[in-house]
Amino acid sequence: MSSLQYFSAKYIVEDSTHLHKDSVLIVEGDLIQDIVHIESLPEKKPENFNELGEVIISPGFTNAHSHVALNSVKGLGYGGASALYDVMWGIEPALDDDLVYKLSLLGMMDAISSGTTSINDHYFFADSVAKACERIGIRGFIGHTIMTEYGPWTGNEQISLAKSFNNNWKNSKTVHPIVAPHETSTVSPKVLKELSNYALENNLLTHIHLAQTQKEMEYIKTNFETSPIKHAYNLGILNEKVIAAHCNVVEDGDLELLAESKAFPVFCPTTHGIAGKPMNTNLLSELNVDWGIGTDCSGGNDDYDMLEEMRTALVLNNSVAKKDFIKPKEVFRKASEENVKRISGGAFSGKLSKNQKADFITVLINTPRMLPLHDVVNNIVMCASSKEINDVYIDGKCVLKNSKFQQIDEQAVLEDGMDALNKIFVKTGFDKKILEGDFL
Repeated sequence: MSSLQYFSAKYIVEDSTHLHKDSVLIVEGDLIQDIVHIESLPEKKPENFNELGEVIISPGFTNAHSHVALNSVKGLGYGGASALYDVMWGIEPALDDDLVYKLSLLGMMDAISSGTTSINDHYFFADSVAKACERIGIRGFIGHTIMTEYGPWTGNEQISLAKSFNNNWKNSKTVHPIVAPHETSTVSPKVLKELSNYALENNLLTHIHLAQTQKEMEYIKTNFETSPIKHAYNLGILNEKVIAAHCNVVEDGDLELLAESKAFPVFCPTTHGIAGKPMNTNLLSELNVDWGIGTDCSGGNDDYDMLEEMRTALVLNNSVAKKDFIKPKEVFRKASEENVKRISGGAFSGKLSKNQKADFITVLINTPRMLPLHDVVNNIVMCASSKEINDVYIDGKCVLKNSKFQQIDEQAVLEDGMDALNKIFVKTGFDKKILEGDFL
């Protein structure tokens, strides 16, 4: 039996600038072999021919900054309590391996449903996040969160767990380990430098929150008389192998140093917009920094929908732009190509080109949101919703077909996720706090 798979569609988006009409995507194993016009195939269709009809085949999206297990606090981060320090950190001491596994699957379902094929995830109990990746089939760039100072899980044990995780998963096809110090105010300078050296010595990327909150800025100012970005720069831990989430609480000169370091800053549009402090993507673009896009998590953004984040990124960037407004195709390129290229250290391109990973989605055309269709990529960014995402393939394997998950029991995952949530809320008293209006 042939190992080739053939997928025909009305349109195939090879990348943000190359579109094929009435064509066939040819996949061999986990790699793209070619894109050919339908008329170039023989009249008798080959084995494993999938006639998908009136759809767009597109590269899948990469979420450059997520915490898929942190979906338990939806709706609770918008009142008087701090979303990070009171809400998220309030529930996280109750976590364990099983709870994180179940909640991770729930978050991954949300991500896949809106066209995400890869996540760059930063969380505690990383083994459980990784196991959930393998179970559902999503590609995961996963780091075990390390804190040495105040926080829900701290100490040398977390460093040991992180290193064990990286060693145990280094040969996985689905999971790609990353070093994940939390941020500059929760990790000591000594450990930040040690982790940076460890990452470089082991050819691993580093994924860190940087310049995320005013509290972080005040802590670093008080203790080191500088800003978080300058602090990280002075420690020598910023380089092209660093994924720096947020970078939105800054002072003069910070973003220029970030640009000089060649680190990859990640814009979390919904989280930043709701907090009223978006990352300065306009200045970063002027500095020739190619920034990425991520969803963040519940408490700041209550879903893992990259379609929504692309639109929000475009709106927030252009609402304050003085020149060079970005266009839908540019945010599409960031979400489909640049995110995964940087997060994989250049191993993946995010394009549906020969010898690239077969990570792709299909988008329904004949829906009220998508018609009329004058520009395919523009419509994906500006019109498509999760309802239009019909199929998702990762590594050439189907994980979502006709909007139905193929490798999990969706109802069982939902029920397990809610059971996990209830256990956490009872253990932390959040069930009573919600009833008493603590988060209003």
